[in-house]
Amino acid sequence: MVSASADPELYEANAPVVLIPHGATYNRVLDGLTGAAGTAREQVVGPGGRLPAFMAMPGAAAVEQLAADCPEALSAAEVTGDLCMERLRISVPLRRAYREALGVAPHQRLVVVSSTWGPYSLTAVDRSLPEHLLSRLPADEFAVAYIPHPNIDADHGGNLLAYLRPRLRNGLIMIPPEEGWRAALIAADCVVGDSGSVTFYAANLGRPVLLAAFGFEEMAAGSPQEAFGREAVWLRREEDPVSQIREAVSSGACGRRGYLDAAWSEPVPGPARRITDRIYELLSLSPEETEPELLAPPERLPESRPMNAWHCDLRIDGDEVVWSRYPASHPRGPGRLVVTGECRDSRLRGDAELFLEHSRVHRADEVGPVAEELFADYTQCKLVSVRTGAEEALAVGRDGVRFGIRCGAGLLDVVPAALLDSRLGPSLRLRGPGGTVSATIGVVA
Repeated sequence: MVSASADPELYEANAPVVLIPHGATYNRVLDGLTGAAGTAREQVVGPGGRLPAFMAMPGAAAVEQLAADCPEALSAAEVTGDLCMERLRISVPLRRAYREALGVAPHQRLVVVSSTWGPYSLTAVDRSLPEHLLSRLPADEFAVAYIPHPNIDADHGGNLLAYLRPRLRNGLIMIPPEEGWRAALIAADCVVGDSGSVTFYAANLGRPVLLAAFGFEEMAAGSPQEAFGREAVWLRREEDPVSQIREAVSSGACGRRGYLDAAWSEPVPGPARRITDRIYELLSLSPEETEPELLAPPERLPESRPMNAWHCDLRIDGDEVVWSRYPASHPRGPGRLVVTGECRDSRLRGDAELFLEHSRVHRADEVGPVAEELFADYTQCKLVSVRTGAEEALAVGRDGVRFGIRCGAGLLDVVPAALLDSRLGPSLRLRGPGGTVSATIGVVA
């Protein structure tokens, strides 16, 4: 019987019991247990004093915790390393593929928000943090992904997916709870989290971490995770998150700390081989060759869609136009409100000053009818831009004036907003996260 959750009922199968860690080491103390979850005597010892045949320990700290909680089980314990950590490490070379699967551009920094469940979790302390970060971080410099624990809905009595749906439909990345979070950690440039295992794994993987919540009340005294919570840098909610995340990314990981080495060992051979060999031995079978698999590219939830409505903030700096875009879920924010044809939020469409029909290339004779229809349906709309080529668009003002736009395909969604600013001339130099590029705008007869 192999289980990641220690329980006396496992012995009812009348088979050797093998226990592997449930999450990142053994750190959490729960009501009703005299020790840490996973090493407490109430969970480890079965009827008649029966003990596990084998306990896979991720590191030296887990053995110390078991010695304090249930010393009679020490004979079954072996430091094997951590199965999850092993797959994380061997999959790091696939980082670029994981980022591409999540839709993260090469110049973007991926901020992963992770929340465990329970009263001290990030979600319980600040449920709006993912949408706060999404609205405050420039979308062309940062991408935001959210990894919530599957128990959050049951624990907090709500529907997290419904709450986040407006953000999911406009840029927030969210992956299925069953699989994908490890690949997302590899893809991340910074992790904002709490006392959950995902955040701790991120720290051991070497990702810069900012804490937004931490359940010290649930941590075993002197455990590696408690030390991590006391030494890690915290995200200051009342301050600008952009500068804090930039600083965390530029500073890099906090360096190798003793609590990480105590939490995870990396023996050779690794945990996949060690644990499998031990299980085969208990079954009196010859072990087979075992190697851990690389992690599959992560998938996004179907509700998670690319940004399709944003506030475009343009400012003049010498002879350049500096631009930033921020995902919009309501008509407030810096700059001009821009929506694309893929936007399904009626409020945003009703308040937008600029409509982009750039999802496909249109013929020149289609531009007029498209603009007329949008102007008739949306009275706040001042300008409609229609793609007419790979790097070209034709923008039409409500007064009928037409502007030809030529620029790199990656900026075609940005340049039309400049037409809403009378200070900008026909030849533009735009500076954004990807560098400085040129664009031309001309009146079309």
